[in-house]
Amino acid sequence: MTLWRWGSPHLLGNTFQEVERLQNEMNSLWERVSRTPTGVERARIFPPVVISEDAEYFFVRAELPGVETKQLDLSVVNDQLILRGEQRAPEDGGKANYHRREREEGIFRRVIALPFRVNTEKVEARIKNGMLTIKLAKAEEVKPKPIQIEVGQ
Repeated sequence: MTLWRWGSPHLLGNTFQEVERLQNEMNSLWERVSRTPTGVERARIFPPVVISEDAEYFFVRAELPGVETKQLDLSVVNDQLILRGEQRAPEDGGKANYHRREREEGIFRRVIALPFRVNTEKVEARIKNGMLTIKLAKAEEVKPKPIQIEVGQ
């Protein structure tokens, strides 16, 4: 068995070769994973969302340009908000030669885990200028409650 001292040129050469080999394997793996086989949709995160809250409500804002309300389905199931719909591409008559298409299209489904229970009777949704805003009222048991402090004698 050959022992190499740490920092020897033999060890450094092998280390850099191993790092380069690992980088090449990772690049190859990434190329295989990122390719979309014919007929198979790749995993996407669409629509992009912004999630926020205040003391009374939980807000979800989703970007949905060109999506009509009849193409959307919203539901709250087991402390999850489910957003389903379809983003359709504009009709071009099949004559367009695209150089780049960055807008998502097709059927989408987002499941957003809610961090607390909501009152399903008080959920509002509104879409304006391609922005869907969902306002979910927090359930009474999760709202902050003030505690009265008594002064001791």
